[in-house]
Amino acid sequence: MDIENNDSRPLCVLCVPAETMRCLICLLLATCALTAASADDRFIAPAPLRDLGKAHKIHLVYFVPSDRQPMTNYAEKISVLLAFVSDVYRRDLQSKNYDTRGLDFDFENGQPRVRLLRSTNPAAYYSGDPNFDSNRQWSRIVPELERAIGSPNTNLIVAFVETYSYGPAKWEWPGGFGLGVRWSPNGGIGMFSSWILRDEFCATNIDEQLKLFADATPIAGRIALGHGKMNSPRFEFIENGFGAVAHEIGHALGLPHDLRNEASYVMGNGFRNLRVNYLREFAKRPRVGFSPDDARFLACTRFLGERIDESDNTPPKAKLEGPASITRGATNVMLKVEATDNQALAGLLVFDEQRDSVVIGSELNGTNDTRTLSVKINTTGTNEAVALRVIVSDRSGNQTIAEASIVIKEEAKPAQ
Repeated sequence: MDIENNDSRPLCVLCVPAETMRCLICLLLATCALTAASADDRFIAPAPLRDLGKAHKIHLVYFVPSDRQPMTNYAEKISVLLAFVSDVYRRDLQSKNYDTRGLDFDFENGQPRVRLLRSTNPAAYYSGDPNFDSNRQWSRIVPELERAIGSPNTNLIVAFVETYSYGPAKWEWPGGFGLGVRWSPNGGIGMFSSWILRDEFCATNIDEQLKLFADATPIAGRIALGHGKMNSPRFEFIENGFGAVAHEIGHALGLPHDLRNEASYVMGNGFRNLRVNYLREFAKRPRVGFSPDDARFLACTRFLGERIDESDNTPPKAKLEGPASITRGATNVMLKVEATDNQALAGLLVFDEQRDSVVIGSELNGTNDTRTLSVKINTTGTNEAVALRVIVSDRSGNQTIAEASIVIKEEAKPAQ
């Protein structure tokens, strides 16, 4: 909501009736909570990060190997980037009528705390340069994050890692990657290459960052994944980088991929269209956010939900049943999901491993809920089975998984 004051006269609080003054204060507070004002009316600005005082904080790390130097103003840049990411989560959940104040971050001296973690190993030790391997980077960096911050069982860590290289690459920069994993209701890790913090992509304040979102200047010799062509425009890299952070934090909160709406879902490839949320020229286009099924899950996590029972650490139980086999060419299968919880169930997601996507979701209620679902499947390839899993969440942020494998049988040929 934007509020414009066309009256240039100073307002004297002594001349305003008390009731009117209370209304004005409430209106101003509500407006500030929704959005920050931008100096340029071409943009819809996210609010700067602020300390929400939650029990569950996100811990920010800038990881720098021994042969690299920290980027200038890295803390300010990370704060700006995460203001946009946090805005995506908060606005989307609130638009779906969930009670949330958004993600909360560890603060120090009134600013988000970004810990500079200097390693004793060079960048190639992690990246494998010239044989870059994202899994190697993950497996070698995670133990150092654990030693510095604590176990991801009890801490949600978001790390920007200075391990990418500067030479030519098929996409973006060599050794660039993004990964996210949930450890428990109380923690996980999201990890990203810090090329997104480069000066040409990341500003030190929100107004300047909004201008970069609108900047189509070609980045010489580089290809953005969302664009796919050499000398991709600046905004494509920014959408990819900022959006990937939102995407991987989703994984760290327990969400799988959701490709049902590629253009708009953060857990699909919708994050590559992130500027539609911030440039008014795209105001009529659907905002980038989460599917209703994913939003239901997020609203019950301990990092986004309100009034979560954090003393409840008992995960729900789930059972997934389907037919033993189906005929190749079948497009639907009936699944039965039985879920129970000691306090209150929240929802389920059915994930198809072949499609690498959520295929259906549903709300769950009470302590015992059974759902029969018609699920779309793809059996036209060469796979011998359809591998499905159901993820069930309770209203305290606990999750559990049940799996089912359905054999694909070839259709019997008529006798000659």
